[in-house]
Order: sequence, then C-alpha cells, then structure tokens
Amino acid sequence: MDMNVLHDIFDFDIRPYTIVKDFQPEEFIIREGERPSYLYYLVDGRAKLYLSHENGKISLINFLESPCFIGEMELLDETRLPQGVKAISLCRCFQIDISECGEQLLRDTKFLRYLCSFLSEKATKNTNNYMRNQSYPLKNRFAEFILKMSMNGYYREPHTEVAEFLGVTYRHLLYVLAGFVQEGILQKTNQGYLLTDEEKLKSLISK
Repeated sequence: MDMNVLHDIFDFDIRPYTIVKDFQPEEFIIREGERPSYLYYLVDGRAKLYLSHENGKISLINFLESPCFIGEMELLDETRLPQGVKAISLCRCFQIDISECGEQLLRDTKFLRYLCSFLSEKATKNTNNYMRNQSYPLKNRFAEFILKMSMNGYYREPHTEVAEFLGVTYRHLLYVLAGFVQEGILQKTNQGYLLTDEEKLKSLISK
C-alpha cells in the first residue's frame, strides 16, 4: 500500500515509523481502557466505537469509516481514558508508532491543522446524524444501520445496544425487525439475519 498519501498530512517523513496493519472483523483495534501505542489511519474498512459501563452494559457510540484517524484523541490528551474500537469489516490501517514520533507529531503544524479539520468534520457529521435520528422513522434509520453493520451478508448486532444507539425502545426495534423478516428483506438463521433483499434496504435509506 502506497504510503505517499501521508505526505499530504505530515510535514516530516512519517514512513520510518509506519507499517501497514490489517485487522480482521471483530478484532480489537484499540482495547477499552488500554492506552494505545499507535496512531492509526484507517485506509479501508469500517469499525465501531463503544463504551462499557460499570453495570456491564455496552453502548455503541459511533461508526468509523475510512479514511479517518483512530486514536487521535488519546494522542492529544494523555489523561483521556481510551474507548474501545473494534473492526466491523476487514480494516487496513497505517499504524504509526507514537512512542517513536509522538513528540514530532505534536509539534507538526501541518498534521495538527489537518487534525483540526478532521475533528471539525467529524463533529459536523455527528450533529447531522443526531438530526437525522430526530427526523426519520426508525424503519429508514434501522435499514441504514443494518447495511453498515452487516458482514458477509449477515447482520448480528445485539438488540439492546442497537436500540440504545438508535434512541428507541427494545420493543419498537424488535417490531421493525420482525417487519423486515415478514417483508422478505431479512431471514433469521442460526448465523444471524441474512440480508435477502439488500436493494430494498438501500431504497429505504433514500426515503
């Protein structure tokens, strides 16, 4: 994978501190509560950001899609407790060893400007997602969620986490899910829910 794309982000040669790293689906990219030794730049793939609570409950916070940084907040704030990041699909990243170049990164004005722009776009996207959650019916939002979270044609996410993320009751989520099965959009199997009509799911997103 061509590392020359990093020239547009950093003002120094980052390549001596960088390797290409692949993460398989369901593999941790960052483990919750463990300070990462690396800054990642996701080149291809999708991941999810989550938080565990003391009562054992897990909250899905957001999706991460390429291209984006992973671990940038922990780089900027050493006191920040890392949240967990897990791959949804195969994730290919540039893995940057911050133990070797962390100080250079924090002095690199080109990188910091890029990071400011990236964080601003990320905040705007999160706001837009929130507004979308307030404006669109669950059926449309759930269809989009299923497409984002499916892997190899199957959807397998825990209902309680999904209901919280989408801001609906567990009962309401199951009602819409059952409707998708009745319409032939999904089929319940031992491996999860098989996407039998992906085009119909996609059409629901645009409505």
